[in-house]
This record gives sequence, structure tokens and C-alpha cells, in this order.
Amino acid sequence: MVHSWCYQILSGQVNQSTGGANCQDAGGHLALVTTAEETSAIQSYLLAKGLTEVYGWIDGTDAATEGVWLTGSGEEMLYIGFTGVEPNGGTTENCLGVNVDEVWDVDCDVMLYTLCEI
Repeated sequence: MVHSWCYQILSGQVNQSTGGANCQDAGGHLALVTTAEETSAIQSYLLAKGLTEVYGWIDGTDAATEGVWLTGSGEEMLYIGFTGVEPNGGTTENCLGVNVDEVWDVDCDVMLYTLCEI
């Protein structure tokens, strides 16, 4: 739990848009990474659940302007937590995914699990 949010990974793989809607239906929203502490907390949550191979959607897109990452509510993201060579997808990878090792940019239509903050 970070900032009074609890994380929940939803079953079933969906695209990013459906994942966001599913989080709302569950009473929350896509997990939003705003600090290194939150990145670590999300990754620890996945690890504790034994989800070492699971990749999940988190909030964020640069679909409107390449390289300018916005939350689902339209606020500019000042921290994302990219690792390694990320972001590296150019205009074809406009959404954010996370696993126990990294945060990366990914095509919004790829089917992933969804990580919500409830």
C-alpha cells in the first residue's frame, strides 16, 4: 500500500483501454507510478504474489504527443520509472506496462494483465 491505495491485479489479459475500464468497474483506476517508491511497491507486490512473469498495464500514455506522458486524467507525468533503454517504441508504443524488473512503453493494443489501485 502506498498513499492509501491498495494494488490489485485483475485476471484476464486485455488491451490498455479495457484494463482502465475494468479498474473503474472494480472501484479504482490504473496504478499510477509517480515515485521510485511506488515503482518499488508495485514490483514488490507482483513479486510477493509470485507474478514474476506477469506484465501489467499501469496508467500513462504519450499517444497525443510523442515523449509527453500523460495520466488518464490528462495530467503530465513528471516521473515514470523507465529502466534500461526504455522508452524505445516511438509512435507505436504509447502506453505503460510494468513487471518485477521494469517499466516500459508498449503498444496499447497488446494483451496484458491490469494493475489497479483500489
